[in-house]
Amino acid sequence: MDKIYSRKRLNLPKLNISICNQSNKPKKNEIYKILKILIIVIIAIITMNKMIEAITPIMDKQCKTNAKMIATKISNEQATVVMSNYDYDDLCNIIKDSNRKYCYDKCKCNNSK
Repeated sequence: MDKIYSRKRLNLPKLNISICNQSNKPKKNEIYKILKILIIVIIAIITMNKMIEAITPIMDKQCKTNAKMIATKISNEQATVVMSNYDYDDLCNIIKDSNRKYCYDKCKCNNSK
């Protein structure tokens, strides 16, 4: 029979740990089960911590980008509302001479003179 998928198994060494005295000795299988569960939980917590540390800067950058986008959208909408009351002729007045050359430019938005 052909093998479709095969991988080498991870062979862990046998643990010979004596936790209690001989008088009240718990079963070895129970100790191994508890030890395996503790190791799995510790590995899961460490993995979750590392993933959160890796994702946090990405989420912060994305939140800042979205906040800037929303602020720009609101600013543009309010500028459109304010500028809807004005015409281009209200803002700038360009006067040219008879040769159609630029002669005089007066903008109401630049009242620095």
